[in-house]
Amino acid sequence: MGHFLHLAWSDTSNLALAEGLVAEAQARGFVPVQVMEQAWLGTKGPRPLAVHHPAGEHLLVLGDLFDALDGDRTPIPTHGDDADRARALIRRYWGRYIGMFRTPRGQVRQILRDPSGAHECAAWRYEGVQVVTSELSDWLLESAAPPVQIDWDVVGGLLRDPINATAASPLIGIRVAEAGDLTDLNARRTTPLWRPVDFTASVTSDPREAAAWLRGRIDGCLAAFAKVIERPGVEVSGGLDSAIVAGGFQAGGATPHLWFNMFGPFAEGDERRFVRTLGDRLGFEPHCVQRAIRPMTTEGFEVTARGPRPGVNGRDYSFDTAVAEACREAGVDALLTGKGGDGVFFQMGVPDIFTDVLRERGLGAVFSPALPQLARWTRRSTWSLLRTALSTPRRAPLDRSARRLSIFNPESVSHDAERDLHPWLRGLETVPPAKRLQIESVAAGLAYQSQCRRTEAADLIHPLLAQPVVELALGLSVPLLTDDGRADRRLARAAFADRLPPEILHRRSKGEMTAYFGRQAAASIPFLRDHLLGGRLAARGLIDRGRTEALLDPDRLLWKGSVPDFTMAAVMESWVRRWEAIGAGV
Repeated sequence: MGHFLHLAWSDTSNLALAEGLVAEAQARGFVPVQVMEQAWLGTKGPRPLAVHHPAGEHLLVLGDLFDALDGDRTPIPTHGDDADRARALIRRYWGRYIGMFRTPRGQVRQILRDPSGAHECAAWRYEGVQVVTSELSDWLLESAAPPVQIDWDVVGGLLRDPINATAASPLIGIRVAEAGDLTDLNARRTTPLWRPVDFTASVTSDPREAAAWLRGRIDGCLAAFAKVIERPGVEVSGGLDSAIVAGGFQAGGATPHLWFNMFGPFAEGDERRFVRTLGDRLGFEPHCVQRAIRPMTTEGFEVTARGPRPGVNGRDYSFDTAVAEACREAGVDALLTGKGGDGVFFQMGVPDIFTDVLRERGLGAVFSPALPQLARWTRRSTWSLLRTALSTPRRAPLDRSARRLSIFNPESVSHDAERDLHPWLRGLETVPPAKRLQIESVAAGLAYQSQCRRTEAADLIHPLLAQPVVELALGLSVPLLTDDGRADRRLARAAFADRLPPEILHRRSKGEMTAYFGRQAAASIPFLRDHLLGGRLAARGLIDRGRTEALLDPDRLLWKGSVPDFTMAAVMESWVRRWEAIGAGV
């Protein structure tokens, strides 16, 4: 992934520090793209960020910036309130970018992180020099780190609900921009500009129209990426979502240099036959790599600690390492994935679907032939689905208490349900329950943007989480997306039926990796015991020692499904150790 470093100073700043940072940045690969009397901007690859001025010299945008797909070409005002101009930018364009509102001398006063959250952006001042960067590298922090502390309540909130790994950073002393927000660097103020709930009003009830729009949005995004990526690669899992991306990207004019697939060591996790079927259809030969069962190590989690928040995208580091190596060997500068499709297209087989159906269709839904099909999908009786739908209140707070890590100690930090709720999940009281679940999935998808080995090797791009796709999908009801609950991702299947092999189009199963992850965790018990029970989270009481010890049992890890809790805690532990050391000046 490309990175940027923006420095600005004044007459009262430590000019020697500013000059030293510029020199060191260039020595480490940053290429100057804008040099002013009191400001400097450098970028580096893979895929160095493009520089745009969409509304005068004082609005600087770094990254991929594309015209809105709905045809809106309203100019962005060159003057006026920053928040109004930022809203206009979000409407007029989409992409993967960081926007900076600057003074004439180059000081950044406000930061806009695009709604996809593709790039991190952190900012601080040190000896009068303003630092705004996407990369919190060791050399930069050793030269100009501000006093940094960890907010343990935020850490606890992340363990209570892991979706918060995509929300506020636990760092105190560094301002970190959030997706869809305008962050004021001169005041402790953040203005939310883009939220999923704002797009949940229905845009159509016609399945054919919805399918055409969905295809148009996805194809439009993929065609835009095809024009700006020089040496792309595509991750193909064998499932529906990555197949849609692969077919659309090729249709948009791309010629990928890598078609990557990683398969599990057990039959249930081996999807190569579907990948090869897709390859026969699209005319490519996949590069397939088998997953190895390797014990976890401290070094394996180091990359997850380098960002302003825990890098949960790198916790499956066997996969992470293999993909990064394949990207480097193939020389690709960007890798497209199908991540996010489960939520955008709605793959989740939950009883709440019928609640949404009943609210949209009325009591006639009880007599629909779709109801018994949904019952089979969810493995519930029709009466159970009906009872759930009728007993679900039309207005209710979002309850995510069941999401907390099994080893988390809830008494260790203060808790306020509203404060600790992910900002994208607030204000959903009247949203139908299945649509809520889709919003939760979109918010969780921000984790795919976090730093990992893959992002160091190539630009990691998730087209199904692009702003135009997400906005449209949120405006399509869950009954429309699932054909009243008849099947998962039913609308997406219809929209791309002519491009997909029947084996993938009609596939209902997914690759199963539970046994693989269980065996890897069981092989990693010595590391997990030392890393967690002897770590900072345990010392602060954030994880329950007794429960952690009890769950670190081979049989439990193999059969009880607690592996994600342990890898999440391991990522958090590694992140805390790094930032405590930085704060202590170690």
